[in-house]
Amino acid sequence: MKKERETKVVDMSGVTCGLVPGIVEQLDATSARVVDVHIRTGIREEIMSGFGSGGAWNIEIITDLGFDILRFIRKKPSSLESLNIVEY
Repeated sequence: MKKERETKVVDMSGVTCGLVPGIVEQLDATSARVVDVHIRTGIREEIMSGFGSGGAWNIEIITDLGFDILRFIRKKPSSLESLNIVEY
C-alpha cells in the first residue's frame, strides 16, 4: 500500500469562480495531514469568510511570491467531538 505524502500541494491560483467548493473537494479527497492550496493574492479575507472555523482543519495563511498559500492542517480527533448537548 502506497502511503500518501505528508503535505499535498494544490495550485488553484488561476481559479476565480467556485474556489471554496473546489478546495473543499480537494480536502475531502485526501488523507494527507497537511494540504497547501495556492490562491491568488488579495482574496484572503473572502476565502477565510467562506471557511468559517474550518471544521476538521486548522487554517493558516502564508504570503508567498505571486500567490498566497492556504495551509490546512488536519485536526487530531478529540473524544469531545462526540459530545453534542443539542441532541437528546
